[in-house]
Amino acid sequence: MPSFRRHIITGDPIVFAPERAGRPNAFGDGEAESCPFCAGHEEMTPPEIERVGDPWRIRVFPNKYPAVEGHEVIVESPEHGATFDGIGHAAEAIETYIRRYEKHSHGSWVAMFSNEGRRAGASIDHIHTQAMPLPYVPPRAAREAAAFREAAQCPLCRTIARHRDEGLVLEETADAVRLTPNAPGHAYEQWIVPLAHSNEMSLTTPAQRHSIALLLQHAVARTRTVGPAYNVLFMNFPRENTAHFYVSVVPRRSAIAGFELATGTFIDIIDPVAAARVLR
Repeated sequence: MPSFRRHIITGDPIVFAPERAGRPNAFGDGEAESCPFCAGHEEMTPPEIERVGDPWRIRVFPNKYPAVEGHEVIVESPEHGATFDGIGHAAEAIETYIRRYEKHSHGSWVAMFSNEGRRAGASIDHIHTQAMPLPYVPPRAAREAAAFREAAQCPLCRTIARHRDEGLVLEETADAVRLTPNAPGHAYEQWIVPLAHSNEMSLTTPAQRHSIALLLQHAVARTRTVGPAYNVLFMNFPRENTAHFYVSVVPRRSAIAGFELATGTFIDIIDPVAAARVLR
């Protein structure tokens, strides 16, 4: 069973899950003979927890190779070649993410993310998102929560106008913006930020959720023009009211190399203004 260990110097948590070595293509060295996420292959997954539609448009079931207890998979389409920007029920997908997030909200933190493409860590080449309830707040989220807490004003609320002035707001609705951060960690990174301040996706309004779905589809579509692999990260900050929920879409055009691993610092090689011209 998965367990948690601690880095011997910092004490940062490490998830220990050797069973995940048995996943299809776990080390990029093979192909699954048949996709377990396709319609008609439902018996290949653990019993489902939830479905949307009949026939189904979205399925939720436990991860067959869990990294943590309660690890779930959300499959957003029965079609093998579907991508998030092409599905007609993106708003239902966002609502499903939120229901799964709320289901596990009693814990310390819920990792909600998508891996698309082998370079981004996907072991199965079929659109899906994962929810992983954690008994701790991971280091990145803890650092960001602390920065929100210590700031005189919410950094996201404060800088949206600046991003507009710099030409980095790519698209805007009445409820949310899609932007390129002026100091991104990755080339062509995009953020989707609700305009109204809320610290968790579960606290967003129906109008905000509709905007998030629309802007996420557009972000994915533009990301796929610069590369086929990307991650979508839902950054929530439970019980930290000063924080501001956002979604990060990260293209994976290059490998994380020695400098990044040694320092935790990322090198951005594309000027954000030039990136914005491509992503707009």
